This record gives sequence, C-alpha cells and structure tokens, in this order.
Amino acid sequence: MHALGSASYRVEDSMDACCRRFGLSGSFFATPTAIFAAIGPIGAKADTTLLRVRPGQHDLGKLTALYAVRDAVVLRGLDADEGRLRVAAIINGPPTQPWIRRIPAWAIGSAAAAIFLGGGFSECWVAAVTGLIVAVLGLLMDRRAHFGRIFEPVACALAAFLVHFAGHFVPLDSGTAIIASIVPLLPGLTFTTALAELAMQHLAAGSARLLGAIAVLVTMTVGIGLGGRLGAVVFGEFTDRLSAPLGPIVSALSILCAALAYSVLLRASWRQVPWVLVAILACAAGSWFGSIWFDRELSAFFGALAVALAANVYAHLFRRPAAVLRTPGLLLLVPGSLGLRGLSNAMQGGFSVGSEFAFRMVLVGGAIVAGMLIASALLPPPIDVEPDAERSQGNSPR
Repeated sequence: MHALGSASYRVEDSMDACCRRFGLSGSFFATPTAIFAAIGPIGAKADTTLLRVRPGQHDLGKLTALYAVRDAVVLRGLDADEGRLRVAAIINGPPTQPWIRRIPAWAIGSAAAAIFLGGGFSECWVAAVTGLIVAVLGLLMDRRAHFGRIFEPVACALAAFLVHFAGHFVPLDSGTAIIASIVPLLPGLTFTTALAELAMQHLAAGSARLLGAIAVLVTMTVGIGLGGRLGAVVFGEFTDRLSAPLGPIVSALSILCAALAYSVLLRASWRQVPWVLVAILACAAGSWFGSIWFDRELSAFFGALAVALAANVYAHLFRRPAAVLRTPGLLLLVPGSLGLRGLSNAMQGGFSVGSEFAFRMVLVGGAIVAGMLIASALLPPPIDVEPDAERSQGNSPR
C-alpha cells in the first residue's frame, strides 16, 4: 500500500488490522521513506523492525487488489501464507496499464488540462503534442534507473523548449501550455496528501512528504527556466498571447477525455474507468458550485468535499479503496500548478507575483484538506475491521 501511494495513516491502520486478526500486539510508524514496526504477542516484548521504503507510483488497479487481499485475511479468515503469496503476485505482476498506453493518455490528459486551466485551441494542441513527446522521453528514461531520478527537470526543460518554439508560430500562453503538458508530473497530489497527514496529526510523515513535494517543484522550476532560456537563445523571444477560448461543448468533451486519460495514467483497471469519470464529474460540479459564491481558490473546498463524499460512498458500497475516486478527482484541482507558476515567476524576477501564487497554492491545498476532513466527518470511510469479524476470529478488539 505504501509503494502504491497510500497515505501513512492508511498504511498504519491496515497493518494494525492485520495484527489484531492474528491476535498480536502491533505498533507502527510510517513515513514516506521508512516504516517502523513493533510486533509481538499480547503482553510480551515486541520485536521492532525498520523497513527502508521509497514512495512509489499510483496504481489504482493493484491497490484495489491489495485491499481485497487484506479484507480476505482480516474479515474472511484467509491464512497468512496464502495472503503473502497473493500480495507477492500483485506487487510483482505487470502494471495495470503498460507504458505504451500511457503515451497517448499523457497527450490527451495534457490537452484536457489545458482546457481546465483556461487555455484555448492553441494551448490545447501544443500541450497535447508536447505531452506526447515528454511521455516518449519518459518511456525511454524509464528503462534506465539512474535516468529516472532526473526525469522531472529534463522533461520540464524539454517542454519549455518545445512550447517556446511553438510560440513563434501560433498565439500562445506559454505558462498554460507548459504546465498542461507536464500535469502528470506535478506533485499536487503529494502536496495535498502531506497536508492531510499534517491535519491528521501525522506530523513526521506530513512534513517529510511536504518537503519532498517542494523539492520536486523546485527541480521542475529549474528545468522550465533552463528550457525556456535555451528556447529564447535559439529561437528568440516572443510575447504571450492567449488564444481564442473553446466552447462549452469542447469543455464537456474534455471531461470525458480526462477520465479516460487519468484512468490510464493512474493505472486504473478498465472496470474502474466509469468511477474515475464519476470522480471528475463530482470535482467539476463541486468546484462550479463553489465558484458561484467564492473565489477560485476556495471553490476547491467544494470540489474536494464532493469528491471525498463520493469516494466514501463508493468505499462503503463496494468495499473498495476510496482512492479509486479520490485520487483522480483531486488531481484536477492541481494545487501544484500554482506553486510551479509561483516559482517560475520568482525565477524571472517577479517575486511579488511568485509569492502570490505560492500563497494561493497553500490556500488551495488547505481548502482541499478541509473538504476532505469535513467529508470524513459527515460520512466516515469504512473501518478496516468490523467488530463482528474480530469476535468471529476469537480475537479481542485490542
């Protein structure tokens, strides 16, 4: 669960549930880079283990399969050996969506993101072409482990260079096109998860994840600065001009395209695609409702509230991870794009504008977390272990 992007408190809760299932005493502390586990018989001294871990990529298909194995062990009495075999088969199996599908999905998702960010026709197709090239670069660099560590800044530099080249031929807002083409790389979801962990009093995990997100934003900003400067030297400067906006029909179609693209990018199974669409529609409806009375930043609260409520309903009805709806829904709110704009403006000397964007990023992130917390208070997510299931296994709740 940790390797597939789950928050620290979800990892700890699941490990604690498995301990209670087997009549053991467990204490766990999960962070983005390490998990401490103290496990032993009830009333006896526990053995403590340190696991060095690395944050992984989201794979909603595998995460759902892991939840099914956990519930089979905790609720239905599956033995530990069989559970471990199933977990190993899931983790060692191929990704739910292969890289070859991620290339066109990246392009489609970039085009949809350009529309969500207020871009017009030029920003849409430039972001799609740039996103396609960046995805191909990602496929090539993914084959070399040491190149994967520098993928974000290199991809941002390439995107800025290509957008700067396109700006000499079509009216274009370069900032919108660049950010839309690299939306899958933005750590907005990591930033939001970090704020949620801080709100849940998981201070160590939240602080570490927050600093990690900021570090990624800084490296991406440096890449954009280098690529943009190189483009200016090679092709010359150009003036940003926002192209003509697209109509409501295209905006509506972009929601369907985003659902399909984000399903592949987040490695959801095909059965989960309709639920990804539900999450995106809930986010769009909630944000639109909030924008009627509030600013764009505060409308993220209503978008997050709608997404979190839909995700919790889904988790209760189908006993599946709420992340299937929550992750793609929150991805549309992209607070990371505001932070990236702010750092980019600061690099160009506009520190007042940059600080404004940075503050808006924090405000959007806080609004998202507030929406998630209120949704959990109105409709709490399902607990990991039902009391009846615990008693049926002959184990005490603690």
